[in-house]
Amino acid sequence: MMTDIYIHQSDLNQLELCPESLRLKYREPVPERYNSDLSRGNVVHAAIEEVGRHMMVHGEATPINIIERRLEELMEADFANVEWWKQKQDTTAKHIRANFEAWYWGVAPELMPIAIEETFRVLLEETETRRIWLTGTPDWLNHDGRLLDWKNPKPKNMEPNKGFDMHAREMQKTDLQSTVYTYARSVELDEWSPKRFDLCLLMNGEVGWIPIERGPADWEALKDKCRALADLIQAPLSVWPHRWTSWYCNPDWCNHWAECRGKHYDGGAAW
Repeated sequence: MMTDIYIHQSDLNQLELCPESLRLKYREPVPERYNSDLSRGNVVHAAIEEVGRHMMVHGEATPINIIERRLEELMEADFANVEWWKQKQDTTAKHIRANFEAWYWGVAPELMPIAIEETFRVLLEETETRRIWLTGTPDWLNHDGRLLDWKNPKPKNMEPNKGFDMHAREMQKTDLQSTVYTYARSVELDEWSPKRFDLCLLMNGEVGWIPIERGPADWEALKDKCRALADLIQAPLSVWPHRWTSWYCNPDWCNHWAECRGKHYDGGAAW
């Protein structure tokens, strides 16, 4: 009997945070508590997507006066869903405006998309008993072949010259998203030369770039990682390893805290 296993790019990131949280997510997904950090990223992404789709049709960016009005509408609609304001609402709005304007004037003029937010599903491996599929949704595929992803870091990390180079080196070594997306692009093209994936960090009105190149060695290592996850999914285990050292192992972040580590503590908190 053939078994199909679907691994989303975000599943691999969740596995790094805590394997047990991923198992619980598979078993019973719990909606994430929507906070202002998520809202900041989602609103900026939505505005960038609208500009990109306008580029694909008209060959140029949406006029600034039109997209600025649209940005305000997107904020108003999205802010209505925020349950946890990690920063004040007006501070969040200020960061959204600054990040989008930095992208519009400093990034968009150099770009022309050929695909935006298009979901892929590609075969990673097939044996006699199972197929492993990778899925994901890149933010932007540029005309020059670069895959681009927009990040809106937390305000306290929005200082490009403070630790940015160290962060960039770490992302170049460990980033999973770039490996998954470049592998998928190689499958789609059936062409296996190294591919570019550029992280664009929008940081309180400043722009930082982290260029990442992935190639065949990275993709073979990815296959090992996905095989291991597929084995874990198929194993008859009632619990997966916990990762207490992760920042995610916290009642403020893990949606399954109360039924996992938190159930052993009075009031649900460990500290």
